[in-house]
Amino acid sequence: MGKNCFSRKSAAVVCALAVAFSALASGASSPVSGELLRPLNSYQQDGYIQTEDLLTVAEDYTGVSEDFLDAISMREDMSVSRLKKYALEYNLPAKYLQRFIDDSFVFKMGDSYEYIPVDYSLSTHSYDWDNLYTDQWGKDYIVDGESHALRIIDVSSHQGKIDWDAVAADGVDGVFVRLGYRGYTKGALNMDDYFYRNLEGAQAAGLDVGVYFYSQSINSKEAREEAEFVLDALEGYELQLPVVYDIEGAQTSAYRTYGVSVQTNTNMVMAFCDTIWEAGYDTMFYSYTSFLAKNLDLSQLQGYDLWMAQYYPVPFCPYNFQIWQYDYQARVDGIDAPVDMNLLFTDYEPNWWSV
Repeated sequence: MGKNCFSRKSAAVVCALAVAFSALASGASSPVSGELLRPLNSYQQDGYIQTEDLLTVAEDYTGVSEDFLDAISMREDMSVSRLKKYALEYNLPAKYLQRFIDDSFVFKMGDSYEYIPVDYSLSTHSYDWDNLYTDQWGKDYIVDGESHALRIIDVSSHQGKIDWDAVAADGVDGVFVRLGYRGYTKGALNMDDYFYRNLEGAQAAGLDVGVYFYSQSINSKEAREEAEFVLDALEGYELQLPVVYDIEGAQTSAYRTYGVSVQTNTNMVMAFCDTIWEAGYDTMFYSYTSFLAKNLDLSQLQGYDLWMAQYYPVPFCPYNFQIWQYDYQARVDGIDAPVDMNLLFTDYEPNWWSV
């Protein structure tokens, strides 16, 4: 990975450590005020949770049963194991339950829950969610009055025609543009119909641009083929942000990726990213937390940077990641359709430093 430093255009952000990718221009400091979100930094202590915390955190979420809140109101505290039983009884949202469990990822599976243990032998991040705020643009990560994150959107042909000057004027720092995708049944490689229009328009508006490829590969050979497809399409273009391998689970058994093994998925990430890196581009991979926890061997991916998707008010992913996709229904000037919104953390220490 490269060793340059990101900085926020709307705030004079100081990078204490060099991070992975191309430098962005820095402007005058402009601290953003907003509402401080309650931190994840664990609400349990020695396996017990204060009822006051359960009641307070419930205000951040919809779907927390009033019957549950009434049932616990006379208790002083409860064990994590008791909370798990309450979760089954009152059908609590997984994202709420996750705020009190820090040794496992929590996923809701119909009427039950799945707990995937966190492997704390892997590289972990050092973000402090006390610094996570919401404001009129969405979320921000503010340390000592200065933003330490970039607001990044990602777009494809699904967003239609985009007024990039309006996007740039609406507080967006950069964009990942979908370059292409592989078909989920027959496996044909396809360019995104709006790729060049979006790439050129965003750069002309002064935004920093990276690209992503939505993969449906089923082996390392196909992943390398996708990388070569991307490199051919990028010939003659410069990027300011990485080339991203977008790997996601099969939605149904009709998807050609249905049943692909953990090791094969892991090998494909390495094959794509290595091919891109060897061609001189910064690279990373993207997925959502359930896929990361269940379908990849992250111990083999410690040298690769991660863009993580999780639509929670406060993220839960102890593993090291640089970008957090926190919303898929954001609204941005110049774009008629909803758009994904992300934070790119400028205090990030790249995974490759630890291997």
